[in-house]
Amino acid sequence: MDIRQTKQWGKYLAGIGWLVEEVGGIQVFIKKIPIFNSSVIKIQHHKNPLPFTMIDKLAKKYNAICVIAEPENKRLNLEDFKKAGYFNSPMLLTHTSTIYIDLTQSEKKLWNSLSENARRNIKKAQKNNLIIKKVWTKDGNYEDRFKLFFKLFKNLTKLKKFWTPGFDEYFKKLKAFEKCSILFFAYTKNSPEPIATIWVSYFNNIAVYINTGITEDGYGHLANYLLVWEAFKTCKKLGVKTFDFEGIYDQRFPKEKKTWVNFSEFKKRFHGTLIEYPKPQMKCYNLFFKLFFLCSKVLSRS
Repeated sequence: MDIRQTKQWGKYLAGIGWLVEEVGGIQVFIKKIPIFNSSVIKIQHHKNPLPFTMIDKLAKKYNAICVIAEPENKRLNLEDFKKAGYFNSPMLLTHTSTIYIDLTQSEKKLWNSLSENARRNIKKAQKNNLIIKKVWTKDGNYEDRFKLFFKLFKNLTKLKKFWTPGFDEYFKKLKAFEKCSILFFAYTKNSPEPIATIWVSYFNNIAVYINTGITEDGYGHLANYLLVWEAFKTCKKLGVKTFDFEGIYDQRFPKEKKTWVNFSEFKKRFHGTLIEYPKPQMKCYNLFFKLFFLCSKVLSRS
């Protein structure tokens, strides 16, 4: 199951203003647009087939302008989408590509499956005598630790020059996943402040790399490599079978998420299996918006 189809994700989106409905076992998210007395609907990384008739009824209920569906690969038949009135969406709402790491293999095989570059950098980080600490949010009393995480995360956004929502939204996400999240922190031997961090959530035999944060010193000590390796080992001990790196830059969509290129190269150094999701599908229920999106699609090709 993709993280966007978990109850926790539904709780998170409900906390930031989305309505959540379940249709045929698929989680559907509705965002109302009061000024137009309408809504938009998104369905992300859902299982196939999509119950098209039920989705149409939901769209009518909420006076939806459009539905954007981002299906998984299994049992996909795009002809079914076409017959139901969908077309390739000009918008991408979530990642279209990721990397899965197989955690069912032995630790030795897992280690050997990493790139030479990753193994070398993990060894260098270990020689730097970094201290790794874990915060299990299910134990409670984690707000101060999460503030540390967010400080490092915001530092990363400044270093890499990309925008993200504020603390409140991220804290709501953590609250939704508090029973199944781990915050990993890396410290140098003589510093009370962490130099790098990652946030991992786990459910249904899957672990997901949510976010990361780091300082220049963290990069210098190669702490990001060691943190990922420690996350792999910890998740293996929990019985997790797959580690989902939660998004990499997709060359099929070169104009989208260009800021992902560098950290995608970092993730690829841990090798694993490339997962590519199908192109998102859109259905418009308003003629004006349908013409608008179709024109956007044509213009994007020029």
